[in-house]
Amino acid sequence: MTQRNEVRTKMPILDILDEDAFENINPDISQQTEVNFYRGAPPQWLNFYLDEKNKAEERFTKRDGYDELLKQIEGKFGGITYVRLNHKPGSGGTTLAMQLLWDLRKTFKCAVLTDPTLESSLIATAVIDLYAAGESKKPTVLLLVQDGKVHILRESFVAELSKRKIDSDKPIVIIVNCVRIAHINAKHSKKDGVVNIVDHLSVNEAEHFKRKKKWLLNKYTKENGSPSIPGIIPTEFHGFNIMQSDDSKDYVQRAWVARGLPVSNEGVKLIACLCLLNCYVPGSFILKTDCEKFLKTDTDDSSFEKKMGPFYHLMVSFNTNGSVGQQVLRMAHPKIANQGTEILHDRVIKKSDMARILLQELCTGDHCLLLSGFIKKLLTKRQEKGKGNWNPKFSRLILNIQKSTLNDENVCLLVLKEAVKKFPKIGTYPQTLSRFYYLVNQDFSSAREWALKAKQIAPLNSFIADTLGEVYKYYLYRKVSKLKSNPNSLTEVLDLAEEAFAAFEQGEILAEKEQEKRDGLSQQSKIFNYRPKIAYLQVANQLFDCKRLEATANQYSRYENLISNISNQIEKRAIFINRLLSYTQESSNKKYPEYVLKEARQCYQDYIRDDWPEGLERGHTEDRLRELHRNWPNDTQKTGLNLKSKVKDLKSSFQETYEKYFRSRYLLPLLYLEKSPGIKARVRGEVRCYKVYITVGDEEIQLDVDHPSLALLRSGTVFFHLGFTIRGPTACDIQPKGVDEETIAGVLL
Repeated sequence: MTQRNEVRTKMPILDILDEDAFENINPDISQQTEVNFYRGAPPQWLNFYLDEKNKAEERFTKRDGYDELLKQIEGKFGGITYVRLNHKPGSGGTTLAMQLLWDLRKTFKCAVLTDPTLESSLIATAVIDLYAAGESKKPTVLLLVQDGKVHILRESFVAELSKRKIDSDKPIVIIVNCVRIAHINAKHSKKDGVVNIVDHLSVNEAEHFKRKKKWLLNKYTKENGSPSIPGIIPTEFHGFNIMQSDDSKDYVQRAWVARGLPVSNEGVKLIACLCLLNCYVPGSFILKTDCEKFLKTDTDDSSFEKKMGPFYHLMVSFNTNGSVGQQVLRMAHPKIANQGTEILHDRVIKKSDMARILLQELCTGDHCLLLSGFIKKLLTKRQEKGKGNWNPKFSRLILNIQKSTLNDENVCLLVLKEAVKKFPKIGTYPQTLSRFYYLVNQDFSSAREWALKAKQIAPLNSFIADTLGEVYKYYLYRKVSKLKSNPNSLTEVLDLAEEAFAAFEQGEILAEKEQEKRDGLSQQSKIFNYRPKIAYLQVANQLFDCKRLEATANQYSRYENLISNISNQIEKRAIFINRLLSYTQESSNKKYPEYVLKEARQCYQDYIRDDWPEGLERGHTEDRLRELHRNWPNDTQKTGLNLKSKVKDLKSSFQETYEKYFRSRYLLPLLYLEKSPGIKARVRGEVRCYKVYITVGDEEIQLDVDHPSLALLRSGTVFFHLGFTIRGPTACDIQPKGVDEETIAGVLL
């Protein structure tokens, strides 16, 4: 066994391109793989092996983004880089990416990441193992990732390379991040290394598809129009035909209308469940063996195809990982799934019933584990509306069911309750039920019941514990709004406030524990949950607004006692939120809503009656940061400053005070080295093995990095602004050697 094959057997998370595997392929397998692809199955490496043997006019159509993507890949240098391919589902984006990998197999080690949700450190180990495994003539790994979090992968790759002390001027890993996006306006964009592919064809693409269709008809149809190979009908090549028809809605509608309804009742249910999954969860599928059991084709003489009736050819089967994976079923194209969901919803089975059938009848036995991830996304994953907008309150399916049932909320509740029955150990479903009860139904008693149920299932999860506090908070809002007309209800307000404070305090305790290491392993959560702190202040603000209301002596005395008791708690929470949002952001381009800081400021001013702290506050870590910044010279030749020790002290202080709260967040530069007031200085540094160093006098100091930069991809001289975050000195806006010398401050030379 070759070294590369040994690596291959150890890497189930990578589908490594190995064209030698197709030398003695069974002709029947080749034909079925080709037919499945044209019918709508995702591409396999075998498809490109077969395609390469065709004449030029018979080859796959290369979308117009191919050349731009190739140009970007060939222009990469050093370390870990990536290109991004945005594509609408069903537009051929994955095919384009795999075609590119196939064409570059002589230059790169090509692989597809089979599961981007795996721990990034495991992925990094496998990919760097592949990089290090022989074949020095083409060491670079070209890695295709579907909807991956590239910034997290890059960090893990760099950490793995640094650990192994691997450095190279040539690319080590180039990630092709293939991202499914529902709405893309521009067909192409060269900005920031992004290529966009839509489902409409250019003139050249349309002409090539037309020639390809003619070739397919000639290959699979006799002169009299009958199939040249029994069972293979080109008019049922839906994946190809939808693209060739330039995403024609008429084609998709005809594909459904021409077929009527399936023969069996089970067939109706199965096609409905497949449509629903594929419509709302891109990339989802069901094991074919489970579908056969559902149709009872494994126990009687009726074939699977016969039971599915005329809708059989709207589905496609394929193996999940080439020839070695399990055989699964999905709809032939996302648009067929979308159209089918609406047709079946209008005529036969409502979407809510589709979901319940999926849970009650299809999600049984061993394959519950496979479907559970898809169902969780279906029922609980909230989609972002767009750039800069926050998530809707519920999943797209739940919102659509609510809308389609004329706001009959009970239908949504029945679906979610069915999910609780099916997955009694998953706290997300009762949590979602609780949220639906208090946000939509305003049934706070039921909301509390389900929030407590969720806590029983996941007692250590701070995000689930937070839900109980939210129930009390929203009920409190409702009661406060009615206080003017009913001052006597202040007692209920105070009861709810106390319950809310207690729930959020419990959430805070759990959030702290989630950052602790378990049995020497990593912390439970990489994200610190600070929502209970924000919610605590929101409740306090509501409570303060009740101050001017008339109340009985007993009520007022209790109110004053509660206000007095929480005043001591307000300051530390408000200051924490201020520091969180002043020192950090969720990411480099995503801020938290402004109302959060506004609420914290209002609460601080109401209860503490002091000026709201602005900018860099007072504190042990902050004082060390000021001292370091004050002592950092513009003259890089100055010696005896002991800066390295000061940097070490600052980082140590940061670890003690802020690291567990800020570890997943982008740290903002709070101060800069300036050549004159308000004018940032550019300084010289050096990159070695993906780390940035600066020399001041006789000291060499490693810096943090503000953003991953192309300049980090190869060793050598770089220039940057020297910023100071709460963690320490940071290289910002890194530029490689060769920038205009006139823009560089005199401190460089």
